Amino acid sequence: MAAKSNTVSDKQKNCCAINIMKRMLIKYAQRSNLSFEDAMYDFVKSSTYEALFDYDTAIWKEGPDYLMALYQEEQQTHPSST
Repeated sequence: MAAKSNTVSDKQKNCCAINIMKRMLIKYAQRSNLSFEDAMYDFVKSSTYEALFDYDTAIWKEGPDYLMALYQEEQQTHPSST
């Protein structure tokens, strides 16, 4: 029997990041009374977005509520960045 590898590929990490981002943006858009498209447009300009896709941060392992908290914290500390 071959040993299983416990490594996660960048492709798998990307899929996780996209799924978490989508779920977060749905919640965020509803709470902020924004369209999904507007919420996504604002989010992709943020440092939180960049951190999500920097797989060394391991944010891709977390859930949408954690991602939203990071994003909202960024908005409070740097409101003009989004």
